[in-house]
Amino acid sequence: MRCPDCERLPPVEYPENRVLLGFATGFTRTKVARLAREHALALEPLEDGDCLGFTASADQLQRFCAALDPLLSREEQTHTRALLLPADVAPRMGDWLHTVTLRHLVARVRGRWLVDLVEHDRLFAMLQPIVGRDGTLYGHESLLRGREADGSLIGAGPLFDTAREADLLFNLDLVARRAGLQAAGRVRPSGGKVFINFNPSAIYDPTYCLRTTARFIQEIGLDPGDVVFEVIESAEVKDLDHLRNILAFYRKAGFRIALDDVGAGFAGLSLMQELRPDVVKIDMGLIRGVHADRYRQSIVGHLIPMIRDTGALSVAEGIEEEADRDWLLDRGIDLMQGYLLGRPFDPAQAGAA
Repeated sequence: MRCPDCERLPPVEYPENRVLLGFATGFTRTKVARLAREHALALEPLEDGDCLGFTASADQLQRFCAALDPLLSREEQTHTRALLLPADVAPRMGDWLHTVTLRHLVARVRGRWLVDLVEHDRLFAMLQPIVGRDGTLYGHESLLRGREADGSLIGAGPLFDTAREADLLFNLDLVARRAGLQAAGRVRPSGGKVFINFNPSAIYDPTYCLRTTARFIQEIGLDPGDVVFEVIESAEVKDLDHLRNILAFYRKAGFRIALDDVGAGFAGLSLMQELRPDVVKIDMGLIRGVHADRYRQSIVGHLIPMIRDTGALSVAEGIEEEADRDWLLDRGIDLMQGYLLGRPFDPAQAGAA
């Protein structure tokens, strides 16, 4: 994927589709053929007996994939190859080089709801306050949310899980970044710094991503020094050199760097010394109930001075009890975040109110 491709969403399916499937076993083929007939899909005779083809409208394909997912095991979906074409297009020799697993096709088709959210502008960012030791506002963390047609909210977890399965992570990460910056623009200048989550695996070309992000920041009137890019899913970092390049670009442009979920595993501590972040967030699993748990106290009690010794600011996430807050303040925590200190809010609605 070329990084500029994240600016546009790839087609999930066509108005009328031709689906060609190649099976590892006859048993799987029989189950899929039976399901296709139950959905009144027009089966296509193919020369290869291990293959199956049919045509379906976009809605028919949605319903078929929804029924297919629980019918076949993960292994059956992974070992079945799939090719999706417009219904009136015959496959050419080169098309067979672009087959995907049936599992991937099902995820793409079932992920159409995510594409609909993007295209109908129903993705937005909520902001959760981050406060200093004296309770004054330091900044906000941007949290991506979706809104169903009926108004109900969709959390970031399902959004990014679907994006990952449907190969839309690049696209969603760009939308999330821009939504967070736009939300921060609504609360400036009193909103402090804005923490923007980013998954290193979703940044393909740091030069292009930085250029477009910097231009967007300039358009909405934010200062680069008030933007903190927060590395998430640090346990999933596969290419440390790639991540270093990304952060070098961001730092050169004046942005700050935060590392999330430190203390959740060995990866976070290792990345601390590799990346030298400006802000370190301690995993909320260690924070909740810390006032009454001597194991958590031992770990967090060592993390806070260690972070301070590196020159970074420490943030405690997930604070919901006053006793936890008081214990953390006694141990010298720099910044705090959690429902006790402020729930996420939609700045667009807050401004309208």
